[in-house]
Amino acid sequence: MNYEETINYIHSIPKFRRPLGNENLARLLGLLGNPQKKLRFVHIAGTNGKGSAAAMTAEILKRAGYKTGLFTSPFIEVFNERICVCGKNIPDNLLIEYTERVKNIMETSGALVSEFAFVTAVAFLYFYEQKCDFVVLEVGMGGSLDATNVIDNSVVSVIMKIALDHTQYLGDTIEEITVEKCGIIKQGGTVIAYPNEKKTLDIIRAYAQEKHAELKIADVRKAEGYELSLKGAYQPYNAAVVLEIVNVMREKGIEIPEKAVTDGLKNTQWPARFEWVRDNIVIDGAHNLDGIKALKQSLLELNKPVTLVMAMMEDKAYEECIREIAPAASRFIATEIDMPRCLKAADLAEIAGNAEVIPDVKKAIKAAQNGVSGVICICGSLYLAGEARKFLKKS
Repeated sequence: MNYEETINYIHSIPKFRRPLGNENLARLLGLLGNPQKKLRFVHIAGTNGKGSAAAMTAEILKRAGYKTGLFTSPFIEVFNERICVCGKNIPDNLLIEYTERVKNIMETSGALVSEFAFVTAVAFLYFYEQKCDFVVLEVGMGGSLDATNVIDNSVVSVIMKIALDHTQYLGDTIEEITVEKCGIIKQGGTVIAYPNEKKTLDIIRAYAQEKHAELKIADVRKAEGYELSLKGAYQPYNAAVVLEIVNVMREKGIEIPEKAVTDGLKNTQWPARFEWVRDNIVIDGAHNLDGIKALKQSLLELNKPVTLVMAMMEDKAYEECIREIAPAASRFIATEIDMPRCLKAADLAEIAGNAEVIPDVKKAIKAAQNGVSGVICICGSLYLAGEARKFLKKS
């Protein structure tokens, strides 16, 4: 296979396969030599903030001298972003090689897995053979049934901000979603929780007690005094979780110099999370109501006129998100991307109220740049963020 064929093959694998759960993935990994059993993980679940926390943690561990793998999803511009070692994406030739190896074993053994589980297996094998000291492992969706939860143990389990998202799979209430996220807590392990609402923390606390796991709740005050490269009003909360991860790892005898922490937090790169790509253009991939509320707060704190360029997927709570963010905009441009799931720009504009309809993303961004005063914010979808970043790099 060449690179394009490799990506096409991965995307051709069904998103879901029965039986649900990780039985087939465990069998596939066993045939690959169980690479996951030879790795040490920082396992991060949550609705919002898990990618930022994962990126900060990986940067700190790298600067502490550890060979660090980072597994995240989705990607913004290129698929390879999902599997990194010390900040470098898996090279095309190795993605092809590892995909072929896992593909051959999966197909000959009949241990058929979903697309995400397949990529998880590829990542585990790659991280093991790259001799990673630690892997920062971001949950794909949920927790207990997620492919990443095939691991037996972790150095620490982390539960970030919990909100309503993927409700068709995880449940309609915060309580149901929290229970699913708690599935990553390991027997006798350590779990760190974002400072969620009391009802959420009560559920996490109960699960930790049931698993005889030590629970630590992050305190945002501990992030004071640290310079963060990641902007947005919500990032100090994510950084507080990361600082707690560092403390737990230190307690377990893992050496992490303070300079690695300060430099790591100051230099983490994580695209599409309140990311300033120009002096007056910010991109944010927030796509659920909680994320949109956090984005709105960050925009209001700028105290500048905001031009919004927005697209959203139809399987999200788009009406609530659009109505929440619209009042923050002095100008609103509704657009769309070429995906069946994408909400039509005209429908988005109707919900927003006084909005322009420019379905072509490039034209929408150009229109926003014409006669702009204040800030342009491109938001509503990580897919839109990826397209916008590519276009703005070339323009």
